[in-house]
Amino acid sequence: MSSGDGWTTCAAGHRHWGLFGAAGLLLVGDGQVVLQHRAPWTHQGDTWGIPGGARDSHEDAVAAALREAGEEARLSASDIEPIGLYVDDHQGWSYTTVVARAAGTVRPYAANAESVAVRWHPVAEVTGLPLHPGFASAWGRLQDVPPPLFLVVGHAAADDPLLGQLCRTGVATERLPAGLAGGGLTRLLPRVVYAGNRARSVARDYAGRGQVVLAVEPADLAPLA
Repeated sequence: MSSGDGWTTCAAGHRHWGLFGAAGLLLVGDGQVVLQHRAPWTHQGDTWGIPGGARDSHEDAVAAALREAGEEARLSASDIEPIGLYVDDHQGWSYTTVVARAAGTVRPYAANAESVAVRWHPVAEVTGLPLHPGFASAWGRLQDVPPPLFLVVGHAAADDPLLGQLCRTGVATERLPAGLAGGGLTRLLPRVVYAGNRARSVARDYAGRGQVVLAVEPADLAPLA
């Protein structure tokens, strides 16, 4: 038993697995997503969803999702680049979907008894599957995957403690600067580029690779939290 294993009830009166919430990984790439066919004996089993499970007391959502993906689908953290988070809040309990891209060739498979199968599925065919209810309700938002977010920081911003928080919890999409897109996600996980006194020129260089936020001073980070 892990510290997060167990049933709990949210303020709305719904019963959920995971004393500290739960998290799962949605891996995307080339018009496909990795889905898990849940074993019939699991809660709401014989449905398709994503590898995931209860968060332990010491884990953030990304750590929990990567751990569960490793246990259930043999997905390695080194092959995965997290993009952002979609948080489904149930008034005191939450499920966080970590959306990520494959960094290389990824061949998932059913690694334990919780899965009948784990494999890539074309995005266009997902709605034709018998989906786990929670995943089905979130799928419409999860399809809208935004470009990667690069946070280019100068010397002063790099020393601010808030930078570490933004790396762990992500940038709130509602706080993104004008012109940047969060897709259907709640928060975007930035890729930090330490640029020192060249921050402004480096930000221009990264503009063609994704979405860019420039943070020269600590004050530039505060609006993103």
